Amino acid sequence: MKKSLVALFISLVLITAGAQIARSDESPLPKPDVLTEEAIFTSEKLSAYDTLIIRDFTTDGAEYSRVDEDEKVKIEAMKPLLIKMISESLAMQLKSRKLFNNVVINGAPEGKAVILEGAITEFNAGSRALKFFVGFGAGKAYLLVKGRLLDAQTGRELATFVDRETGYRGAVGMESYEDLFPHQAKSLGENISQFVEKLY
Repeated sequence: MKKSLVALFISLVLITAGAQIARSDESPLPKPDVLTEEAIFTSEKLSAYDTLIIRDFTTDGAEYSRVDEDEKVKIEAMKPLLIKMISESLAMQLKSRKLFNNVVINGAPEGKAVILEGAITEFNAGSRALKFFVGFGAGKAYLLVKGRLLDAQTGRELATFVDRETGYRGAVGMESYEDLFPHQAKSLGENISQFVEKLY
């Protein structure tokens, strides 16, 4: 009897170890190739989650490029609008694509949830002189963000990303960063929603 119990115990240990090895050998999902930089660490599609929690992006420690003191004051005043536009654009896109049962901005995780969080890491106001004299996309204004997807229950990092948005005529037009940044923030939400959809 004792021998059979020992044999059973050893079998269970081996089966458990084998399952863990199999899980660790699973390849992560392919990169969506939507954003500037992407790293995927999960092999499980995001469709396994019921809820996506979008946390407002932070701006702590953001870099200011081609920005003088007056422009910095204006950008500081724009920050709440830009953060809101990223979150709302992202939520609207995910809801319209019918991804997840619940898409919540700044809510508390319930059930099987994934958290999307990030930061605006650079505000680049561009250079009108470079745009005018050099062209070819030189001197463009842009926003740079980084973010990640987390399993709400375990805190495990599922994916990370970086995206630089220079859109809305930022490369060729003569608009200032004040005109461009709100449109670029909206585009960032749309870009990130495409990234999430490819992992869904």
